[in-house]
Amino acid sequence: MTSVGIVGLDGHEMTQAFLRMSRGTAACFHITDSSPSQKIQVLVVSDASPMISEIIPSLGSDDFLIVNADDKTIFGMLEKTPTCSHLITYGFNNRACITASSVTRDGVQVCIQRGFRGLDGIEREPQEFSATTRGENSMSVLGAAAAWVVLNTK
Repeated sequence: MTSVGIVGLDGHEMTQAFLRMSRGTAACFHITDSSPSQKIQVLVVSDASPMISEIIPSLGSDDFLIVNADDKTIFGMLEKTPTCSHLITYGFNNRACITASSVTRDGVQVCIQRGFRGLDGIEREPQEFSATTRGENSMSVLGAAAAWVVLNTK
């Protein structure tokens, strides 16, 4: 089973949104310790937590790092990112790989701006899809959707 780790203040919300989207097809947990015991294949970073400097170096060449493109302080912390890791950005910033084309009270319209290969090696083409919210903020849902896209072809 794929392991998704989420770092950041809204990690609990994002974890709940991801688990709802994935329907239990991946292990997902909010990282609250700088040395998680579980191997992480997909790491979602929602804000510049000091823990990421310790976790990022453990990423392997086939692992994914998904970062909030709207938090510029994160990018300064990515110096230790293995050059082989796959970097995917999400956010409201129009230069992010995965953005929100619209946000409503009930959900987020998620837009893949440019293609990339997912964890399974299959190309994710630019497209849009809906992600529902259940009390989570739209940025949490967008981060969860980014992780879901990395793991799923549809």
